[in-house]
Amino acid sequence: MSDTPTPEAAEPSEASESIPVSEAFEAESGVAEAVVMPTVEVTESQTCPACGELGAPGASWCEACGADFAGEHAALSGPPCIDCGAAHEDIVEGYCGNCGRKQPGERDHQNEMLGAIAAASDRGLRHHQNEDAYAIGQSGDRVISIVCDGVSTTNDPQDASLAAATAARDSLQETLDGGNTDIEAALVTAVAAAQEAAASVPTGAGSDGPASTTIVASVLAPDPSDPSIVRTWHAWLGDSRAYWIHEVDGALTVTQLTTDDVFENSITRWLGADATDATPSISMVEHDAGGQLLGCSDGLWKYVPEEDQLAELLNRLRSAQPGLAGVELAQALVAFANEQGGHDNTTVVIVPTEKPE
Repeated sequence: MSDTPTPEAAEPSEASESIPVSEAFEAESGVAEAVVMPTVEVTESQTCPACGELGAPGASWCEACGADFAGEHAALSGPPCIDCGAAHEDIVEGYCGNCGRKQPGERDHQNEMLGAIAAASDRGLRHHQNEDAYAIGQSGDRVISIVCDGVSTTNDPQDASLAAATAARDSLQETLDGGNTDIEAALVTAVAAAQEAAASVPTGAGSDGPASTTIVASVLAPDPSDPSIVRTWHAWLGDSRAYWIHEVDGALTVTQLTTDDVFENSITRWLGADATDATPSISMVEHDAGGQLLGCSDGLWKYVPEEDQLAELLNRLRSAQPGLAGVELAQALVAFANEQGGHDNTTVVIVPTEKPE
């Protein structure tokens, strides 16, 4: 969930139910006073036979949908009720016809691997739906990462974020597959496609406003003449971020690659039918190979708003779980946000690179 859009653009500035809401987060001023580190134990994951979610190692049932990993539920057409275990056929319009319990949505808990690209997205603990969306892709040795965060005060933000992320990814995929080497131009075209898709989301009766979303679209590619260098290109509107994670003297450091379109805790630029300026900011940065590109929504970074805070989190996760990487790292970052209270949806995309031998 992103903040309410500001009607007129201004100068951007940098900037379970039993868990009490942090005053710091409520004020949208940054990280909560007490940061609780996650205690996720990550080993080899298993896939739920009913809903396809990655499950905890050694678990006998799926935390996302409640299905047995082995047993009668594996053969059902869909997951059973997470509360009473009623068959999937008894679930109508998202609610159990036996006990009345609302069931998880298909976007509530998502994990995905595409080659080395890892993504995780989670509803969190305070929202009834996941209004974040991501899309990933690969064209040869070039990688596509899209993160969108629907603006929760608008109509159907979950539709805007998904439409925008999918449109941007598809546009980039088509352009890069076609051999285009002008990645900045490709990103501008992709964001224009995302704007058209978001603006086309129908506005329902009694809406607070047209569906809106942020976007950060990134492309990573190796330098064709120097394998020790990789480049990342970024296009964004709103407050979803991209970072570069790299190691210096044995410790992970973090560099923020985007700036927030925010003024007085409200975003100043976004995608949607009422967007006054949908022209993205664009940047290109060169990096030493061996680092990782991280794209995320504010559900993560508002708990660790500064580069050194995010770096400290990553180092502590790595120290607690050596070798943590890929979708397990993405899941651990989502788990961290939820352990802080899960006040927002959280989405993470991680793209690793390798040092040349």
